[in-house]
Amino acid sequence: MKKGLNLWSVDWPSILKEISNRNVARRIREIGYDGVELVFDDRDFDPTKISEDKIRKTSEDFKSEHLETPSVATGVFWKYNLGSEDERVRRKGIEYGKAGVRMASIVEASSLLVVPGVASPEIPYDKLYENAVKSVRELAEFAEDYGVTIAVENVWNKFLYSPIEFRRFIMDTGMSNVKVYLDVANLLAISHPENWIQILGSIISNVHMKDFDLNIGNINGFRNLLKGSVNWKSIIRMLKNAGYEGYLTVECPPSFNPSLKSPTLQDAFNNAEENSRALDKIMREV
Repeated sequence: MKKGLNLWSVDWPSILKEISNRNVARRIREIGYDGVELVFDDRDFDPTKISEDKIRKTSEDFKSEHLETPSVATGVFWKYNLGSEDERVRRKGIEYGKAGVRMASIVEASSLLVVPGVASPEIPYDKLYENAVKSVRELAEFAEDYGVTIAVENVWNKFLYSPIEFRRFIMDTGMSNVKVYLDVANLLAISHPENWIQILGSIISNVHMKDFDLNIGNINGFRNLLKGSVNWKSIIRMLKNAGYEGYLTVECPPSFNPSLKSPTLQDAFNNAEENSRALDKIMREV
């Protein structure tokens, strides 16, 4: 397994107002990561608006420091719900998904993180499920031509909260390039992560690494690695037994460290380094 860093962990792309991307890459490599998870949004780094040359240059900065880009992540699917009954919203989500696939191809990332749908009282659950399957299938068909996996992440979206339902969703797309982006900490408040690995182990393509404090138990409970309640020894052992050999990608912005009230640029890198050391310890102890 390799060590990755989701770029939200260092407040990217906002951080580029203070430091060049090449220097971001250098510092990430120096603190011990093998790769980065590139991120996009609909504002500062919008794949529907920026040029392929800019995307390629961004990728080259990381390559120059011998950093791989195994995956691309985004939060746009919370806004542009792939399960929405509003066809304009759903099509906008698909538009961003396809742009994300093209971005992944340009930077040689094998996976695009996708939030499959967001439940609400206004959307009947069966319709949400049906629309989400249809959307993810369309993205996967598009991504197939680019050699990109659609990695569906378990998040706090009140949707697909059972590993059996999650697996059924993946299977219902009918696409072999739809896999699971496992986020262990996202599961801890609602389920047992071990159960998810037992059911989904063979179709996990990516893993997000952050911790969660059950004593807090709400959105404020996310923490840096080894500062929460996750039994990492059990989790990593089960991932290994399931044959997982991919990236363990740290997703820990400075806000996960309660001692940082107004984090600076240096705080962001120090926090990323703390998580790098914690990940080394987690991997070493199994």
